[in-house]
Amino acid sequence: MRLEEIMKTVLGLLLGWVIAMSSFACSAQDTKIPLKQIANDVRLTATATVPANEAAIGRASESFSASSTSSGFVLPPPIAKTPRTVSTGFFLLNGLHLGMAVFDVEMTQHCIAYHHCVEGNPLMPASHAGQLGVNFALVGYSTFISYRLKKKESRLWILSPIMGISAHTIGVASGFMNR
Repeated sequence: MRLEEIMKTVLGLLLGWVIAMSSFACSAQDTKIPLKQIANDVRLTATATVPANEAAIGRASESFSASSTSSGFVLPPPIAKTPRTVSTGFFLLNGLHLGMAVFDVEMTQHCIAYHHCVEGNPLMPASHAGQLGVNFALVGYSTFISYRLKKKESRLWILSPIMGISAHTIGVASGFMNR
């Protein structure tokens, strides 16, 4: 029985502490909020009709449903302009990266077929399908990183496709030199 009395005392003290602490949190209710902030945070709707008698209440409720949307007191929600993540510049740079990757593989395979050169990347497979598969995976990952950065409105989204374009341009140039 002694343990039950101790638990009731502890729970009573905790309950009293919670009630006392919640009274301190209520002081924030007295702070003044500027009307401009309320207008931005809340969509306000109101009607300014007050019926003179009970018969007018029925007519007012019927007219309220028909005219509540055309009331002058309804504030339209703010229109937020969302940034375009997938734009023509995004497609242009990432498409050029993909095109240069395929062109680089084709030039390398042509050069290897005529025994004028070898693949410079030791991690790249020797087969045509293997090289295309690795390049498609790298271009896809690069496009994904570029998309995520552009969606976060970072200007660094442009680095990934530009680095890929420049690397594959060097590969294509070396393919033309060893033709």
